[in-house]
Amino acid sequence: MKIANNLEEFFKYPRQTINIQAIPTGSIVDIGGGGEGIIAQIGRMNVTAIDKLQSEIDEAKPHAPEATWILADASNLEFSDSHFNNATAFFSGMYMTGKVLESVFQESYRIIQNNGELWIWDAVISYDVGPFIIPLRVITPGGEEIGTAYGKRRVTEDRTVDQVSTLLAKLGFTVEIEINNQFWYFLKAKKL
Repeated sequence: MKIANNLEEFFKYPRQTINIQAIPTGSIVDIGGGGEGIIAQIGRMNVTAIDKLQSEIDEAKPHAPEATWILADASNLEFSDSHFNNATAFFSGMYMTGKVLESVFQESYRIIQNNGELWIWDAVISYDVGPFIIPLRVITPGGEEIGTAYGKRRVTEDRTVDQVSTLLAKLGFTVEIEINNQFWYFLKAKKL
């Protein structure tokens, strides 16, 4: 009974539906692309999914074997400047400290081409919430539904869409689209 009560404490966010109408075109580097591999499932061979945990890659790879899977630290990638057309991050920034997130987005800026885009879907995090799980129902452009959840056992800092937008601007991105949901957000930023 105690375990059930503890689990209930984590489910502080109601199930959210995210309807992904599209992802960027061309070559995509997907930051933190393991786990469910949502972006790789949609973009298949156009996606190079980066994750720092082999277990996350192993979990995601069967869902999109056509994608390229690389075990790496996204704050220090071995790709040349402007190697990819675009970058994505699907509920991966929430696992990074603000300092690491800045390094990862700076590296993303370096490895995408001019006029390339960075698309970010992520959880709104409040230190007051404490440990949480955000259950998701993701609808892909092809209409497939994928059920997943993301969460944190330890919350050490707030993360809002405004904070991330400000960080992106500081790094040279121009935020073109900002969708701010109570529990998650979407940002589309361009490298000019």
